[in-house]
Amino acid sequence: MGYARFLVFRIDDRKYAVNLVHVNGTEQEYSVSPLPEAPFGITGVINLRGDLVPVYSLRKRFGKSEGVLESGKTALIARTSGIMIAYEVDNVESIEELDEAEIRGMPQVASNAETSFMNKVIQVNNEIIVVIDVNQVLSNEAIEALERIIKNHVEAEKKALEEQRAAELLAKEELAKSKGKE
Repeated sequence: MGYARFLVFRIDDRKYAVNLVHVNGTEQEYSVSPLPEAPFGITGVINLRGDLVPVYSLRKRFGKSEGVLESGKTALIARTSGIMIAYEVDNVESIEELDEAEIRGMPQVASNAETSFMNKVIQVNNEIIVVIDVNQVLSNEAIEALERIIKNHVEAEKKALEEQRAAELLAKEELAKSKGKE
């Protein structure tokens, strides 16, 4: 029998988990920049070591208010269907290692189209924890839209930077000309 490791996190008063295989890291000190026209749940992007990574609020997905202070949130960085996404949660609780026999499928009564991304449950210390499949949270259409929006955002930032550099160069040239006339 094999083992699986899960990162357990909290949203409001509920615990959830994600298979640690999908988690590339966590971030606690980050600043979210808004991303216009983003799909539901995407609150913006963060700059993660030079890459723009969309931030998805699991609080929004679960219909919770944005009641947690920014400083208390944690972003779980995961590769989802080929792109990196930061899943924003209230806080990380623990990492649990379980025998694969202890991992159960989601009960049929709790399964529907809206909960398809919650496909397993685990038991930790007599507590049932729902496992979230990061590859099922966003639809393929939402991921494609995100990729397009981020590409456009990056191109717009590059263009603005080029325009700023051109304006600075022009200002330097004008300053040099004015000094040469003196």
